[in-house]
Amino acid sequence: MSNDKKPGLPAAPAGSEPKISLPKFIGPSVQGFLSLLDSVIVRDAMKLFGWIGSILLIAGLCWVLTQPVRSRFLMRAVNRVLEQYGDSRRLIELSSGSRGSSIIGSWYIMARTRQQGISGTDNFSEGSKAFVFSFIAEGTFFPCAAVVDPMGRVQEFIPLNIHGKKMLDRISPSILKLYIRRIEGS
Repeated sequence: MSNDKKPGLPAAPAGSEPKISLPKFIGPSVQGFLSLLDSVIVRDAMKLFGWIGSILLIAGLCWVLTQPVRSRFLMRAVNRVLEQYGDSRRLIELSSGSRGSSIIGSWYIMARTRQQGISGTDNFSEGSKAFVFSFIAEGTFFPCAAVVDPMGRVQEFIPLNIHGKKMLDRISPSILKLYIRRIEGS
């Protein structure tokens, strides 16, 4: 047998792949689906979804792993604003008892520093926490901190920029109550 032909097997046509036959119990609709999965378009779509999924996974990991760094930068920025306002309170660390960060903001422990001037906050008690979040009013966002006493009640809102000071004065009391309920509930 010089023509590379094995006895008892039919010769396959040149240039074609051998066909894989599916078992008889698989119906024609499943066979059509399986042949569709073999198409180039579906393979390309799977590769695209794989790329998108891996990018989202990497972004999620970066978001979670950089949380301590982002919290420290936020704390330093809020402390600078409080210093510019002449307020003697400072954020000292991320609060672990209140789950630290939530989806709408971050919890910090507040402390009073040395009294360097007259502060407008006479109702401050040690053990207070601050919830730093973005306030939404009239279609704009502005950063804000809510001072929460040890009993869990919101004492005051501190806007963290000039625009926030103007907007906080114009917000209706019902919207403020809504934010107070959300913060006290978390």
